Amino acid sequence: MSMSNVGKVFEASFKKSVPEYALIYRLPDAAQSFGGVSGLRFSRKNPFDFILWDSKRHILYALELKTVSGKSISFERTKEDKGEIHFHQIEGLNEWNKYDGIICGFIIEFREIEKTVFIDIDSFNSLISKTPKKSLNYNDLTNEDASYCTIPQSKKRTRYSYGIDDFLSKSEKLKHKH
Repeated sequence: MSMSNVGKVFEASFKKSVPEYALIYRLPDAAQSFGGVSGLRFSRKNPFDFILWDSKRHILYALELKTVSGKSISFERTKEDKGEIHFHQIEGLNEWNKYDGIICGFIIEFREIEKTVFIDIDSFNSLISKTPKKSLNYNDLTNEDASYCTIPQSKKRTRYSYGIDDFLSKSEKLKHKH
């Protein structure tokens, strides 16, 4: 299975796990994402993957979903770098993070260790400012200095189901960050 297919499977499983009281919307992919279209003069890059509205708690989430095969995830510090978390995604989440009532961050699935974690963009920024590395591992993301939530997951045959209701209730404390 190609990397993009693994990502789409993760997104579909995540979306299917969202409780009925929450609205989830996938931002449309840019045109060049389909069929390898190249040579475009400019292209729109999504700031992140999903907008999720928790109607129970009245919290809006801006989420970038990532799935990685190993124990770490690479990131880009500049537009020129190459990494799994792209510079424009970090910028997009930081832009949306300026507003009260919005929780912005990454949901990262580490397939090798079967763990999924949410880390808010402020904690992510703090972690990457303190490390010379170009990647973060699960332990980096879940240290005591980070605002994170582990997301329960259970395997149903070949696909996972995620405890999104549990995540939404735990992450409410992040709402009042400003």
